[in-house]
Amino acid sequence: MITIIHGPMGSGKTFHKQAFANQFGCTHIVEDWLPTIHEVPEDGRLVLTYHSPEEIKRAIRLDRPQADIRIIDIRTARSLIGAAPSAPDRTHRVDLEG
Repeated sequence: MITIIHGPMGSGKTFHKQAFANQFGCTHIVEDWLPTIHEVPEDGRLVLTYHSPEEIKRAIRLDRPQADIRIIDIRTARSLIGAAPSAPDRTHRVDLEG
């Protein structure tokens, strides 16, 4: 089985990658997977991507239509490992007046 976690950049996919791999029993981690460029990874992989489920499914149908996959959104994946549903806001405000 290939486990694919998708979500926007900065949502915690890479930060929590080892916890996700442990949760889903994955032996290898593929970061920043681009379904339009990269081949579909082998079974046992945890795949992290910011692409939509539709793009992921299209690439898999073309490359490995028989692949056993599960696609999980980042909010669900985070909740399964006990993390907050979204990453904290990392923007910093700068006081230009003072």
